[in-house]
Order: sequence, then structure tokens, then C-alpha cells
Amino acid sequence: MNNLMLTNVVPPKMTHSKFVSLKKKPGKIELHSSVLVTFSFISALVLLSFSGKATAETPEKPAHLVSVESVKKEQVKPSIWLPANVISRKNSPISAEQTGQLLWIEEVGSQVEKGQLLAQIDDRHLKLQLAGQQAQGKQHQANVDYLTGQKARFLKLREKNNSALSEYERVNKDLIIATNEVVALNISMEQTLLALEKTSIKAPFAGNISKRFVHVGELIAVGRPLVQLIDTKNLDIKIAAPISIAPFLKKGSKVMVKWNQTLLELPVRTWSQAGDQASRTFDVRLAADGIEMLAGTPVTVSLPKQSPREAILVPRDALILRENETYVLTIDDDKQAQKVSVLIGQGVNRWVSVTGALSVSDSVVVRGGERLQSGEKVRFINDKKDVVIAQVN
Repeated sequence: MNNLMLTNVVPPKMTHSKFVSLKKKPGKIELHSSVLVTFSFISALVLLSFSGKATAETPEKPAHLVSVESVKKEQVKPSIWLPANVISRKNSPISAEQTGQLLWIEEVGSQVEKGQLLAQIDDRHLKLQLAGQQAQGKQHQANVDYLTGQKARFLKLREKNNSALSEYERVNKDLIIATNEVVALNISMEQTLLALEKTSIKAPFAGNISKRFVHVGELIAVGRPLVQLIDTKNLDIKIAAPISIAPFLKKGSKVMVKWNQTLLELPVRTWSQAGDQASRTFDVRLAADGIEMLAGTPVTVSLPKQSPREAILVPRDALILRENETYVLTIDDDKQAQKVSVLIGQGVNRWVSVTGALSVSDSVVVRGGERLQSGEKVRFINDKKDVVIAQVN
């Protein structure tokens, strides 16, 4: 036990170099973090520079080439827009004038000329009737010829006092009766010929067949409608107008008609001299001859409602008609198009009065505005706003 010695085990001391190396480890982590942050910053700068180049290289949208005209102010008649309908001046049901079986009839939608065949009714019984009348006519004519000869012979005998007066008078009476029978029979034959002609129903005017009321094989009675014939060339626009505007109407004056995003200028043809007591309206008719519209088409018509007054006018070509609105495009000082909604009034030649946020100093687009949007840049011929490309007569 005495030989045993207690020894304190002391851990070996760290040298200075090892201590330093242990302290440097956290610094490497910080260095890596700094490198990553720097790399991210540089990458962001590179991306921003590329995006800036891409933005700079994007070509600017070219300005639209347009033509403009200045708004003006003149005296016009204030107007009211009213609904109207296109009608045909000739719209008739064509009826049968003879009884018989229907053999043939024209198709619906056919365009026919005046005098063209529309339907054919069986005429065999009338032809037989005419043949019988012609046979009777020959008999009556033979009787007339015989009595004419008898009258001439009795007249010679009467001059020589070789025959009685009564015999001569009897022959003369029979001749008159026979002659009248021939005349009456000729009239009957003419009536039969007319009836035969009526079995062929012909168009009284040029037009289009819009409806058929019968079919082939039916027994047709006199007066029964066969087809509906409509004149598609001579058209009217019929308006039920308030009685209050009657003093401002003038025959032949032209008014505006809006149809299918199109503006037309048509003359006032006539109007009724009596109004309807229930609706307080009267009929006004505009001449629409030669216009490619179907009878029954709805349109809108501008009629004068007051005495003349000053109004803003724009060229007709400046109006852009859409289903829900009508507008014009003005040009501001930055050469940008601006949409201005307007209400259309009375037409004056190639100009139209409008109501909207416009003034006399404004310029409106008359050419090139179909695809132009509000806010888009524009350019002009010779870079002048007052250049007019075309004048509309």
C-alpha cells in the first residue's frame, strides 16, 4: 500500500495553434454566406439588365394613319327617332276567278314578272262548253243566211205584187230573231273564252311569292286566295308618328334612316291627313325604292319635331355605328384617339347633326377609324390635322 502513489491525471493543454484553428471554423461559414449573397445580388442585376434590354428592344406599336375633319355648327331641324317598318306598296293575295281543280301553282319565293303564270286550274269543261256554243253558232248563222235569202226573194215578188205583205213581214221578223240569236251566242262564246283565260292565274304586277294558300289537286272555288304576291322593288317605310310633328313635315324632304348599322337618307313620300284617336299618331311614308331590304324589316327614322336651330354637325363618315351605341373618334393634343358617344339627329347633305361632348374646335376621324381604339396613337397625311383625304358627295 505504501508503494501506491496517487497521481492526478491532468488533460493535456491545448497549444496555441490548435486553439486558433478551432476559432477559425465559424469564419468559413460566414465567408460562404457572404459569397452566396453576393452571387444572388449579381444575378439579380444581370436579370434586371436583360429584362431592361428586352423591354427596350420591344418595338412600339405604329400609329394609325387617319384622315380628319373639323366639327362645325349650323342651323338644323331638331328631330325625333321613331321605330318604323319596311312595307311593300303592292302586297296582294291573288285569288281564283273560276271553279275547278288546281293543276299547278308557282313555288314560294319565286320572283315573277308581270303577266307570268302563277297557277293553272282545270279548264276542260269550259273548252267543251265553248265547242258546243260554236256548233250552235254555226246553226244560227245558217238560219240567218237562209232567212236573208228568203227576204230578198219576197222583196222582189212584193215589187211585182206577186206575194202577200204578211209573208214578207213574217220572213223579216224571223230574220231579226235569228240575227239576235247569233249575237247573243257570240256574247256567250266571248264569256266562255274569258272564263278560259281566267283559269290561268297570272301576276298582275312583278314581285315575289311570299305564301301559298292551296295545294295541287284541291277543288278551287271562285274568290279563294291562291298565293300572296309582294312587290319587292317599290317599297315604303311606314312610321307611326306623333300628330304634333305634322306641321314640320315637308314632302320630298330627306330624313335619316338607321338600318343594320347603316345610315340612309330617304325622301318623305306622303303622309296621312288624319290621325288615330287612340294612339294620337298618323302614318308617314318614306320612299325606299330600290333599297335591298325585305318587307317587314325594322328600321329607325329621324323626323323633324321643331323649328330649325343651331346644332353641332359631323361628317356622316365620322359616325361609327355599333349595336349598343354610336360614337365618333376625336384627336387630342397628344395625337391620341378619344371616343365620344353621340346621339344622331337630322342629316344635312353629307353632314349629320349630333348631340354629345363635342365643340367646333374638335377634329373627328373620317377615314381609318374602323379599327382604331380609344387611346391609340394616330398620324396624319403630311402630319397635318386639317388634311381631308376624301369628300363625300
